[in-house]
Amino acid sequence: MRTILTKIHNMLFLCSGNTCRSPFAEYFAKWLKETKYKDKLKGIHFDSAGLYHYYEEPQEGTLKYLNSKGVNMSDFKAKDVDADLIEKQDLILGFERKWHINKLKRKFKNSENLEKKVFLLMEFAGETENLEIKDPFYLDEREYNKVLQRIEEGVIKVIEKIIIMNNSE
Repeated sequence: MRTILTKIHNMLFLCSGNTCRSPFAEYFAKWLKETKYKDKLKGIHFDSAGLYHYYEEPQEGTLKYLNSKGVNMSDFKAKDVDADLIEKQDLILGFERKWHINKLKRKFKNSENLEKKVFLLMEFAGETENLEIKDPFYLDEREYNKVLQRIEEGVIKVIEKIIIMNNSE
């Protein structure tokens, strides 16, 4: 596993359109910060963006799943990734190598230290197999929820890893 530059203070979840996977991961992480990991995630900012602009609002399946957990994302507005957003991140997590990681690296090839801070979510979470999480956009509710559950598991592992990293010398 590659090593990252620094302790994590700013983390970005990145997907194609910023309406399914990345906003789910962002708001789930924020919810964990407010609940389970309240004292351990102080000073850490979670954000999300997409490589392309498709819709302003999150997908209904994402809203429904988060609402079932008591997570409010009423203030969410989809946004595109840009150079300024990239530069201020300590860690950027995507869901598919070809469609997120590789495209980001090509689009922002002049961004400093990009190679050291961009990973797949499940790769950074410590998984070694089935690292990609496909877009649930056209899936039925049951399959859509399976995708979100996998992201949920990955986000928890990532957060626990960041807590350890940020507390080590």
